[in-house]
Amino acid sequence: MSEKKPDHQIISPVLEAPPTPDLPAKEMSALLEGESLPIVLSKLMISESMLHLVNRDYKFHDFMREVLVSIMKVIKSEAGSILEIDQENNVLFFRSVVGCSSDRVTRFVISMGQGLVGHVAESRQPLLVDEINENNIYLKSIEKAVGFQARNVIAVPILIRGKVFGVIELLNRVGEETYTSQDLELLTYASNASAKAIESRLILGWSLQNRSKLKEAA
Repeated sequence: MSEKKPDHQIISPVLEAPPTPDLPAKEMSALLEGESLPIVLSKLMISESMLHLVNRDYKFHDFMREVLVSIMKVIKSEAGSILEIDQENNVLFFRSVVGCSSDRVTRFVISMGQGLVGHVAESRQPLLVDEINENNIYLKSIEKAVGFQARNVIAVPILIRGKVFGVIELLNRVGEETYTSQDLELLTYASNASAKAIESRLILGWSLQNRSKLKEAA
């Protein structure tokens, strides 16, 4: 763990040509197949939120915060964060944080493989922990430093074109004793939807940067 935070604001993965968007009918069919109505409605809410955010004129930092807020409206939690990988230093930094002690958390970075989120990023596998006190990989040093006590946590990787971009982490389920397999399914879906929205914003930023360079060179 370290308190040094990367200076750069956007770490862009290597991108190929923009993906072909899914057909609405295909997406709807996939949502409805074998799903309960509450799950379908939650997934539709997530999809609608991401589509709305992509078309809003947000700075990247604000965009990422709104992505997190949208997810927490569906999976209600006391706190949540989106951590992003600093590829040069092989650490995760807090891109956006919502909830208790959010102003103090953002100064920390986490090494790959360290703690729960570092484990999720390295293993590329989601993780649900019912009881934090019984889990050996949860990083308690940040919790102690910021004065926030986590009871349960759920975290999934954000994958863009097969590369790990970061991790979505939610802490302390609201309205339930702990997170459920249904919450894990929804967060995984939200991560996939977020990845598409983030990629779209990164492609847009890349295009605008190149356009600006071409104008300067002309």
